[in-house]
Amino acid sequence: MIFNSIQLIKRSQARLVIAATVLFLGSTLFAAPQATTDKQAASPASTGKQAVVEIKGMSCPFCAYGAKKHLMKLPGAKKVDVTLGQDQAIADFAPDSKVTDDQIRKAVHDAGFTPGKIEWRNAGQGEKSGSSGTYKEAPKTSTTTEARN
Repeated sequence: MIFNSIQLIKRSQARLVIAATVLFLGSTLFAAPQATTDKQAASPASTGKQAVVEIKGMSCPFCAYGAKKHLMKLPGAKKVDVTLGQDQAIADFAPDSKVTDDQIRKAVHDAGFTPGKIEWRNAGQGEKSGSSGTYKEAPKTSTTTEARN
């Protein structure tokens, strides 16, 4: 009887840890963007290029985390925010970064998802500049967890 009670407590603790992790990841991915002040907009960290990338196939916070992890590996990546509900990522790059649309598409594909439209803006200004491209969707195939690592 005591043994059963101990097992029940251990299972409950494990469920609480999993629930807390999911809530934490979900709250960071679904958080509303914070307004920036004029001082923040003028800071050197907010200058540079920004890519808004459509990502198809994400279904959970872990998917969004995997996409973010792969996009952060791109040369010159400073910050990446993935919005699961909008199926998009906003990636800030250094002004001298030479990252291309093809590199972004490859990072999204390597994460196990289908890249869509890519729009370029001046970071911190919200203005579009440069090219905008599209990616033809490949035939749907099943993806495994191993493909997302």
